[in-house]
Amino acid sequence: MKYRFEQFKTDIENPTVAVSSVTDNMNSTCSVGVILTTPDVKMYGVTFDGFTYDVTWEDSDIEIFVTNEMKEHEI
Repeated sequence: MKYRFEQFKTDIENPTVAVSSVTDNMNSTCSVGVILTTPDVKMYGVTFDGFTYDVTWEDSDIEIFVTNEMKEHEI
């Protein structure tokens, strides 16, 4: 898979995706920090905003959110 993020001047190919942080914005939304590591060990950090929850969240909820956000950047 190839991904494009406007803050980087390159396409990111076949990265390993790891959640590095979840920041609760205290208004039923979170920001999720993600590290993308390519096979040649280049690392890119991105933040996805807009994760929403009612009372709490599970790790699996964050993983689904990140997967869906990554799909938005596929090329």
